[in-house]
Amino acid sequence: MTARKHHFLSRCYLKGFAQFPKKPRLYVTDLKERTTFSPPTENIAAIRDFHMIEAEGVRPDFLETELSKFESQLSEALTRIIAARSINNEDDRITLLNFVALVAVKNPRWRQSMTRAYTQTAKIWMDMITATPQRWAASLKRARAQGYPDELADISYEEVRKFVDEEQIEIAISNNRHLRTELSAFETVLRLLYERRWLLLKAPLKATGFITSDHPMCLMWQRPKPGLYGPGLGLKDTQVIFPISNELAMVGTFEGQNGEMDAPATLIAATNGIIAAFAERQVYARDREFQYIVPG
Repeated sequence: MTARKHHFLSRCYLKGFAQFPKKPRLYVTDLKERTTFSPPTENIAAIRDFHMIEAEGVRPDFLETELSKFESQLSEALTRIIAARSINNEDDRITLLNFVALVAVKNPRWRQSMTRAYTQTAKIWMDMITATPQRWAASLKRARAQGYPDELADISYEEVRKFVDEEQIEIAISNNRHLRTELSAFETVLRLLYERRWLLLKAPLKATGFITSDHPMCLMWQRPKPGLYGPGLGLKDTQVIFPISNELAMVGTFEGQNGEMDAPATLIAATNGIIAAFAERQVYARDREFQYIVPG
């Protein structure tokens, strides 16, 4: 049977935020619908056919199956990290950073941004080639000469121009294209994560500590920067915040040192506020008792 329900966040990761790991459920806050509910982790962060591949001779769920093999390794690493309350084991830390890199490049927000970028490019291109009837006719002539189907032969210039003016252009990007782009960025992202120094934040045991979200990799400036450009993963003076479990989170910088610290309640709340601010739509917590401070 072909797997159709694909998780963009691993269930073994989400389990680390659940109160009862044997039957894991999470307290979910849906920021768009302004609702809360407590589903099992298998119903969280899942999209039908998210990893589907369309290629001759390749099973549609090939990538999903391969990722499940990595998730078995990730599950073991997370279990050891949470038990030890440490990321000092290099093999486990590398496995964790591989997961962070996958989360960074393979998520719904990335795909939405990519679709918006392609759509905007298409709008600009269509506006240029339909600027005048002569330019549109010349474009059609070039397309025919290059062997493209003459699908627009019966559509007048006025109809095409109206379509462009009313901004009806929508671009559909195939899963194959999304996956190629995502996986081609993976190695660069992983290298930049590995070059950072990681501070492990530890919340008290058996208490509601850190939350996570449907977009848990948080990249931000360490200090506010003037100007219009945002932080880049390879830029100095930036930090990556990533929640590992209810009791652990890590902060990665280029300038800091590897280490760990017991996080006071105010730091846990401030970290949770950042994680919630970076969420695409949903925030996941152990229970409703989590604390947060809205970033100022």
